[in-house]
Amino acid sequence: MKTHLKILVLLIFTFTQGMLAQVQFESSVSRNEVPLNENVRVDFTMNSEGDNFKAPTFEGFKVVGGPNQSVSYAWTNGKKSFSKTYSFFLAPTRKGTLTIGSASIQVEDQTYNTKPISVTIVDAVKREDPRTRLNHSQEQVLNGIHLVAEISNTTPYQNEPITIFYKVYVERGSNLTNWNGTSIPKYNKFWVNSIEIKELKVESGTYNGKEAQFITFKKDILMPLEVGNIELEPLVLDIQAEVPTGRRDFFGFPEMGYITKTYTTGKRTVKVKPLPEEGKPDNFSGAVGTFDFKVTPSGDTSANALESLNFKVEVKGQGNMNLFSLPKLIASDKLEVFDPEYSETVKAGNNGLQGSKTDSYTIIPQYKGEYYIDPISFNYFDIKSKSYKTISTDSIRINVINGPDLPTQEETIKESQNSNTEVFQSLKTNLNAKKKDTQNYWNSTLFYILTSIPFLLMPFAVVLINSKRRKNSDFEGLRLKHNNRLAKKYLSEAKKNIRNKELFYDALERCLHNFLKAKLNIETSEMSNDNIKELLTENHISEDLTNDYLQLKNACEYARYTPTAQANMNNDYNNAIEIIAQLEKQFK
Repeated sequence: MKTHLKILVLLIFTFTQGMLAQVQFESSVSRNEVPLNENVRVDFTMNSEGDNFKAPTFEGFKVVGGPNQSVSYAWTNGKKSFSKTYSFFLAPTRKGTLTIGSASIQVEDQTYNTKPISVTIVDAVKREDPRTRLNHSQEQVLNGIHLVAEISNTTPYQNEPITIFYKVYVERGSNLTNWNGTSIPKYNKFWVNSIEIKELKVESGTYNGKEAQFITFKKDILMPLEVGNIELEPLVLDIQAEVPTGRRDFFGFPEMGYITKTYTTGKRTVKVKPLPEEGKPDNFSGAVGTFDFKVTPSGDTSANALESLNFKVEVKGQGNMNLFSLPKLIASDKLEVFDPEYSETVKAGNNGLQGSKTDSYTIIPQYKGEYYIDPISFNYFDIKSKSYKTISTDSIRINVINGPDLPTQEETIKESQNSNTEVFQSLKTNLNAKKKDTQNYWNSTLFYILTSIPFLLMPFAVVLINSKRRKNSDFEGLRLKHNNRLAKKYLSEAKKNIRNKELFYDALERCLHNFLKAKLNIETSEMSNDNIKELLTENHISEDLTNDYLQLKNACEYARYTPTAQANMNNDYNNAIEIIAQLEKQFK
C-alpha cells in the first residue's frame, strides 16, 4: 500500500511540475478605455525565454515608444521564476473599438500566440495648460529646457555628407530625469547613417548667449539625394524634469516633484545645391568629399606562369563613402583576371563617413613575357576647393619569367585547324581481316537477357520522362528559385551582419538601392521615393509590390535610430528576399 501511495504522490508531483512548466505568453493593456489624445501601453509577457518575437501590426494605432524589454527573476522557496516583457506605447489614430492583434514568439521550436485585446477609443479629453498651474520656480525650470537640432551645413551639395546633432540644453542646476520620443524624423530624400552614442555626457556651452549645460543624445549623418529645399521633420520629446513643489518636508528642506512637458525642435530646411557641370568628368561616379586613391601590388610583380599575383584598388578618405563604386582594374587580355573581393572599413564620425574601400584582385599569367595593367583614374568632387579632382595611377609592369611562350597568330590559327581536323581521321583501306569463330547467339542465354532488359526498364523511363517534363514545364517555379538565389546574393552582406542592427540595416538598404540601380540603370541621385515609384510604374511593376519595396526601404531608414527586435530584423531580411525575387519576376 505504501508503495502505491508513493507512486501516486510521484505522479501528482510530476503532473503538477509539468503544469507549472507550461509556457505562458500573454498580453495586457494599461487601460481598456483611452481618450483619443492619450496613449495606452500594451505589454506582451512570457515566462520562458523565446526567440523571434513578432509584434502585431497595431492597426489603428501609431507606435510612439518601444519595444522596451524588461526581464525579471524571482526565487520562491528555492525555485527560480522568469518573466520577460515587451512593452509598446501606442497613440490611437481614430475613435471606436480597436483590436490589438496577436503577438507570437518561438520557444523550443514551438510557436505561441497571445489573444487579441479590444480597446475602446473615446473622445479626446480637454487638457488644462500645465503652465497655468505652475509656480514661478517651476515655470523657470521648464522654460530653461530647450530641444534643438543643430545642422553642420544647411546648404550642402547633392550627396555631400552633413551631420545633425540633437541636443537638450538646460540651465545650470536643473535636473532631467527621463525623456521619451513621441515623433522621430524619417529623413525622406536622404541617405542616413546614425552615429552610435555609447554614453550620454553633460557638457558646458551657451544657448542664446547664456551659459548652459547640454546633452547630445542623437547624431545622424545625412546625404541629400535630391536638389532643392528639403524639409526635415521635427523631433518631438516628452521630457520629465525635477521641479520644486513649493512645499517643505519635516526637516524644512524643499520638496521636489516631477513634471513632464512636450518639446520639439521645429522643422528645419536644408537647401541642397546641384554639383556643378563645369569640369565634371564623363565617368564621374558620384564621390563627394576628400579622398586618396591608389593601386598597389601585394608583393613582387615578377612571377612564373600560372603563379598568382595580387593587387589592391583602394580609396581612402572622408565623404559619402557608401554612395560610389570603385573603378575597375584593366589588364592585358593575356592575363587571367578574377573577379575582385570587396572589403570596406567605414565608420561614421562627426564630419561624415570615413575609412577605406578596397577591391582585391587575383591575376594569373598564362605565358612568359612582359605585360601591363592599364593606368586607372578615380575622380571626385572636392568639398574644400569646390571643384572636381582626378587621381590617376601609372601603368604597372608584370614580368612573367618562366613559362610557355606566347603563341604567334599563325600558331594559334594552325592549332585551331589541327584541333578541328583531328576529329576526322582518314580511314584505313588495307585491313587484314581474320574470321573469328562465333557461337550461335540467337538461342543463347545472353540473347534473352539483353532482349528483356529494355522491357523491364520501360516503366522507369516513363516515370523519369514525365517527371522531367513536369519540372521543365514549371517555368514559374524555376524562375522563382532563380530569383530567390539572386536576391540572397544581393543580401549576402546584410545576412553577415544580422546580429548588428546598424550594419544590418545599412547593408539591407544598400542592397535595395543597388538592385534597383542595376535594373533601372540609374544613379544614386535619382533614388528618391517619388522617382522610384514613377520608374517602377513605367516598368509595369504592380502597385502593391512598389509599395512593399518603398515601405521596406523606409523601414531600413527608420530602424537605424529606433529600438529594433531581432525578430524584426529576421522578418525584414525575409521580406527583402521575397520583394527582390518578385521584382525580378515582374521586370520585363
